[in-house]
Amino acid sequence: MFLSELKIWNFRKYGITGDSFEKSDPGISVRFHEGMNVLIGENDSGKTTISDAIRYTLGTQSGEWMRFDEFDFHVDADKRAEELRIECIFRGFTDDEAGGFIEWIGTEPIEGAQNYILTVRLTARNKGYRIISDIRAGQDPIGIPLEGDARSLLRTTYLKPLRDADAELIPGRRSRFAQILKSHPLFQKNDVTDHKLETIFNTANSAIEDYFKCKADGTGATGLMKELNKYVDAFFPQNEPHHPSVTISGGDLFDILQRLSLSLDANPSGLGAANLLFMATELLLLQSEENNGLKLALIEELEAHLHPQAQLRLIRYLEERSKNGQYILTTHSTTMGSSTPLENLIICKNNKAFPMGIDYTNLSPANYGFLYRFLDATKANLFFARGVLLVEGDAENLLIPTIAKIIDRPLHRYGVSIVNVGSKAFDHFVEIFDRKDGDLMGINVSLITDMDVKPIEYPLDPKKDFKKTRTPETIEVDKAANNKKISELGNAQVKGFISPNWTLEYEIALSSFSEDFYRSLLWAEKISNSNTGEPKGGKAGEVDEKVQSDFSFWRTTFATDDRKNQKIAFEIYKKTMLDKDISKAVTAQVFAQTLNEKFEDESKVESLKTDLQSASSLKYLLDAIYHVTEPRSP
Repeated sequence: MFLSELKIWNFRKYGITGDSFEKSDPGISVRFHEGMNVLIGENDSGKTTISDAIRYTLGTQSGEWMRFDEFDFHVDADKRAEELRIECIFRGFTDDEAGGFIEWIGTEPIEGAQNYILTVRLTARNKGYRIISDIRAGQDPIGIPLEGDARSLLRTTYLKPLRDADAELIPGRRSRFAQILKSHPLFQKNDVTDHKLETIFNTANSAIEDYFKCKADGTGATGLMKELNKYVDAFFPQNEPHHPSVTISGGDLFDILQRLSLSLDANPSGLGAANLLFMATELLLLQSEENNGLKLALIEELEAHLHPQAQLRLIRYLEERSKNGQYILTTHSTTMGSSTPLENLIICKNNKAFPMGIDYTNLSPANYGFLYRFLDATKANLFFARGVLLVEGDAENLLIPTIAKIIDRPLHRYGVSIVNVGSKAFDHFVEIFDRKDGDLMGINVSLITDMDVKPIEYPLDPKKDFKKTRTPETIEVDKAANNKKISELGNAQVKGFISPNWTLEYEIALSSFSEDFYRSLLWAEKISNSNTGEPKGGKAGEVDEKVQSDFSFWRTTFATDDRKNQKIAFEIYKKTMLDKDISKAVTAQVFAQTLNEKFEDESKVESLKTDLQSASSLKYLLDAIYHVTEPRSP
């Protein structure tokens, strides 16, 4: 059996959908599947609330005490709710598992067959002076109280966030290690015979008692005890004899367990190693062969104190173990997000939970395969973002943050991530945000790409283009086809933004920034040709002279040409950057640095911003930025 669905009414950040509590739909409904489930999202996106809702309803294997307080009740319009409800729905029962819930279990038709289903409901009412909670189960809305063995069969294994692993594993009354061992089947005992550990303890205790007894032969601690007896005899009345003895106090099994500690080595372990040991200990209860109930582990912030490689090893191990149980994890680690198969992720966003399995998205099996191979930690930022810019290359990735800053839309302030797809394979990423039920994820996405239609100045290659002609009419036809293709890749929140002519570099060369861009291009060439990656000081003068000379020549040569600007842009991009194979990434980096230097000069900030906003060839970039941040001011 496994937890299939969770519904929440008025618990913490999740309210209700409807006017009255009795007739309302839940504030959130989360679908889970067997095996691995990873709740992922930015801070305060509801991951812990979902985890706690499960934990409060089902309890934990370690038997920790949990109760509601007034702050667990949802607040809406400054009014705190007086009643909350949490509902857990279980499916996938074997006949043996179903037998443990014979009074409460029901059936539902699935594909022509009757399948077991169990619904467990936790309700709590805030009476002002106290909070009354009740757990029931059954098919009807009222249900039957869930108690005894059936309740214990649903307990989860829970690992809390920000674990102080060292403190949890040392001896003491609050020892988590002792609680885990106490709940393990190995340490269950009957009332007739002692547990093996108690027998070992009693034997040791007898030996210690014997060591501290006064003996005729004077062995052991005889001398020390005789000295102690002298003081005792002197301190008490003569007719009240006392005989001190030394024992290990507390021979009960749990007392013994509280004296145990767990460590990896003789020397203290670091936080990461201790955390791994603690998790391994917690999972003892989940994987116990004698656990014939629900095998569900709730693990919050798995990545706590772990470096990326340790996270990767752990998630791979848990994925393998999840074949024999169910894991529900929470994380805000990009390493976790990228190393977990997309279909196992549940994105928490805007008070909703979006499972990314094939039943919920429009991703194809091929999309899932591609994303599993290419979704690295950098690209996984999209799971935490409030807006996403999908770009096809390094140049856009390097340049767009600077442009956004200049137009007063700094990406980091708006929670926007840039994802460098590295190709035109946008469809794989776009479908992440396209759901079968049409529900929007609340994440605006801008897809930025090149038109990639060569201008009329570009000569036809007799070997490659022998069947083609390039005229203004054919160019417009090709542009229309590309615009149509990009417009079909999205929905109300996912929009495509395509360069109006050719490529990003060509569009910059067409704008009022053409001289700055050409200077950056020539400087990038110097950087690439330098052994140290840093051209000598005199090279800057050479670059400036060439920029002035070439622009003077081009303006004179194309002075009467209607396509003067296009021809100059072609000279810069095709005949310089492409023909000389100058790095686009290095050029973008240098150009971004040039823009940053102007931005830091207060006398140039406004003109720089105005030039960007008035550059028609760069409008698509600005529109893409506005879409994922906020609209441009009128």
